[in-house]
Amino acid sequence: MSDELKNTYPECKKLYRDIIFGFSEKRLRSSKKKVYIKHLNEIDNGESGKKYDDHFFLAQKKGLKSEKDALKFIIEQDLWSEEKENKLKEKAERLKTLKYTKQKLIIKKQVDELVKEIDPIEKEVYLLSHERAENIGLTAEVFSSKKINEYIIQQSFFSDKDLSKAFYSEEEFDLLEQEDIDECLLLFAEINSDFSDEQIRLIAICPFFMNSFYLCGESTVDFFRKAVIELTNYQVSLLSSGRYFKNLISNSKPAPDDYYESPQKLSDWYNLQDKARVAKDSLGSKGDGGGSTIVGASKEEMRSLQNDDEEVVDLNKLAQEKGSISFEELLDIHGI
Repeated sequence: MSDELKNTYPECKKLYRDIIFGFSEKRLRSSKKKVYIKHLNEIDNGESGKKYDDHFFLAQKKGLKSEKDALKFIIEQDLWSEEKENKLKEKAERLKTLKYTKQKLIIKKQVDELVKEIDPIEKEVYLLSHERAENIGLTAEVFSSKKINEYIIQQSFFSDKDLSKAFYSEEEFDLLEQEDIDECLLLFAEINSDFSDEQIRLIAICPFFMNSFYLCGESTVDFFRKAVIELTNYQVSLLSSGRYFKNLISNSKPAPDDYYESPQKLSDWYNLQDKARVAKDSLGSKGDGGGSTIVGASKEEMRSLQNDDEEVVDLNKLAQEKGSISFEELLDIHGI
């Protein structure tokens, strides 16, 4: 399984096909058999949630501790500590804040600098979480999640494209070895990776989708000719991303031809303008004839950020040309 985004139009079109039909075709590595894996919808999510609660109740009835009680126990037994628990919470919260900040940044150089800070914290959170989970062991939550994963396999694996014949009967599934179940879970995880939010946004910016999406006008529900409640999670996500880019494209400078080389470049062009617009709205603008300063921006980023009636000033380049920039000159650039 790869977390790398599929960034060519043919690759995105294959995924788009799967979203339209509501299933993905995979092969089990052990038997080489083809399996059709249904994409889940809100009804499936609701059923899974209800069954999770039922399994949780039964797990506690059989004596399994909740995570809260198990955590208290391992601290009392000196297998874990309040200090480590607090450290994990603090690091996890810091990681969440940094990732949120990363989404708001405009310039790639700034993003890269933040990634350098994120990576070691992410690794530390993983190691602490792994140690915590090892010591806590099997909880009612872990047991319930395992049962739900098995339930999802039974409900979403089919032998035919019509999704009418279950790949495993109840009896067959009960006889599966754990390694067989793990293989199925791996296939399901691959699908989740194939249709990550970021990947679906790349599909949504592709002309082959956007051209059809524009024909729907404001009635995007008609795109799949289904009631909203029957749409798969990926179909909902695609429509949502389609609306986002439709609005963005309508209110942004058109992308140059060379930006149509890949979905990622096209997405970057419009996302960069969107972030810049938000930043300018929050900071205010100089007014007619004014300029904007972009510290650390590449030539391509400045090309995307510059409005037709606006001069974008690269402070790094200006400083190199002049030798230095006085405080008065800096104020003048910003119109102060």
